[in-house]
Amino acid sequence: MYSNCSSDKIHIMIIEDDAIYRESIADLINDTDTLICEHACESCEEALVVLEKQDVPQVILLDIQLPGISGIEGISKIKALSPSTQIIMLTVFDDDDKVFNAICQGATGYLLKSIGGEEIQQAVTQVVCGGAAMSPVIAAKILKMFSEYNQPTKDYGLTEREKEILKILVEGKNKKQSAAELFISQHTLDTHLKNIYAKLHVHSQIDLVSKTLKEHLL
Repeated sequence: MYSNCSSDKIHIMIIEDDAIYRESIADLINDTDTLICEHACESCEEALVVLEKQDVPQVILLDIQLPGISGIEGISKIKALSPSTQIIMLTVFDDDDKVFNAICQGATGYLLKSIGGEEIQQAVTQVVCGGAAMSPVIAAKILKMFSEYNQPTKDYGLTEREKEILKILVEGKNKKQSAAELFISQHTLDTHLKNIYAKLHVHSQIDLVSKTLKEHLL
């Protein structure tokens, strides 16, 4: 019923803190001829330990709201250990910021838990074959986001130094690395960040990067 891009089974990891849902998805996967779930973890922390010691899966089904490291925060950590692994978010959340942040961090799919088991199986095969997997409502949101990106860039009154800091943060550098690259102290960097947060009306670094990318501020 499903077209697999290889003759071998697709190896999958699930990261989901709801034990009943986690087990039901694992059973669903293992009942197919083309997919196999070898690891079902309740947190990103547990999954990262597995990834450091075991063969990496081809696909990870990842929830967003998890104890400890959130799913969105976990994407970059997973990618650092296994760049080739395709990550599909499987969640109840459909708000724009979570969708955008997950895609920006490197997720290749975003599914809502309301979809059926067959659709999950098809989505896994799709991303392994080089595609992207989106629930219809999520695909519509992404199209809407792209249309909004073409709006004129707003002027928040950022200084050249503040734009330099934004660029470095968008590149994924932490505060220590950013301060070193700009030859300033971390205290000075924190002062700049406080001003940037106020000008852009954001309250976290994830929101800061998200708004910068959304509104093409660089």
